[in-house]
Amino acid sequence: METSEELLSLLNEKVAFGENLIVRLEGLNDIDGVMKLQRKIRQEIEFLRKLQKSKKVKIEQLSCSNLRHLGAMVDSALRPGVIAVCKIFHINDTSKLVIDIISEEGRVWTKVIARNPKSLSALSAGKASYGARSILDQAEDYLECAKLYPCMYQPPKVIFEFMSGIEESLANKLKAVGVIVKGEILPNSNLCEDSSNDSWDEESSDEECLQDSHQSSLKEMSECIEKHPEIKTLNLDVTAMMAYVSNMTNGHCNYVFKQEVLTQQSAWETERPVKPVLERLFKDKTLVCCRTAWDDFEKIVNNLGGETEIKRTQELKNMVRVYPDDYGGEDDYPRKNLKVRGHVRLRSKIIFNFGHRIKALTVSANEGFVRAAMQQGITYASFIHESRALTEGKEPTATKILL
Repeated sequence: METSEELLSLLNEKVAFGENLIVRLEGLNDIDGVMKLQRKIRQEIEFLRKLQKSKKVKIEQLSCSNLRHLGAMVDSALRPGVIAVCKIFHINDTSKLVIDIISEEGRVWTKVIARNPKSLSALSAGKASYGARSILDQAEDYLECAKLYPCMYQPPKVIFEFMSGIEESLANKLKAVGVIVKGEILPNSNLCEDSSNDSWDEESSDEECLQDSHQSSLKEMSECIEKHPEIKTLNLDVTAMMAYVSNMTNGHCNYVFKQEVLTQQSAWETERPVKPVLERLFKDKTLVCCRTAWDDFEKIVNNLGGETEIKRTQELKNMVRVYPDDYGGEDDYPRKNLKVRGHVRLRSKIIFNFGHRIKALTVSANEGFVRAAMQQGITYASFIHESRALTEGKEPTATKILL
């Protein structure tokens, strides 16, 4: 049994370990949830520092520290391709799930487990207190939740990574239900042994921390087409259709407008033309939109569009199939409950949900909506391009630049 001095020494080592975890996470604030992970670590350190001040330490207090699991989380967060940690998703109105690590653009969900392999097996065999959830129960939660939040219409792969290893029989059970198991596979033990006191806290609160996105380009377009050749249907947002028919994107970007935002867009169009990007994306694809998108787009063109912009709209109408807003059935749970607030407007919710139901790639300049939806834990298959307004009606009062 450890002496008081030995326990204090172990306590000091744990505090130093926690402080080092905070340092290792510095510079990773572009990853969604890193601040949340840092907060969890600081809470553990604060608890341990209170023990330091009291100088009354029990081995049980050290064994229940969550730092071992948090250290494994930090190791995972530092790997290439990670886009989020400690991300909350809702399974229904009353249940939520915290996904430890999200990587590969959302296609992989990883749960990090640092518990004793024998205790995991004992818990899964029912040798634990009533109400304790086993790793098999948690696997079921992950797989159910993954079906609700597909990435490019495929449920994310679920990986359970065991930092201390996992016994063979339990590993086989996880593989059988569809979980990818990582970590050392250990021989099966006698499950009559007492389970460990290792524990971890999975409760956390959501926060608004999003990655910065880059402007679309022909290079990104090529990558999008190459990565997802299975997507043959494009759902056009109002902003995409406006950019397609705008005079600015059709050879008339050499103007200085009275409206500063239009002049800025003209400068962008000179440097990064949007129409070639859209035309390449549209090639060999079925173009669709919902009734709300088309009616609002047509109303804008009729009110603000010039003669040739109206003509291009009629040509686009021959290219696009317009469906009722509710085509494709009911929205799934998370998208139905997407809260309309801030950048999440009702029209955008209708348009993006329509695209999701028919498994289309939604083409839009509405980056604000996509990012705001991500804050609520909801992702959409989308291609974001730069915004372009209708400008033909503004040209008579603008100054033309001679090129």
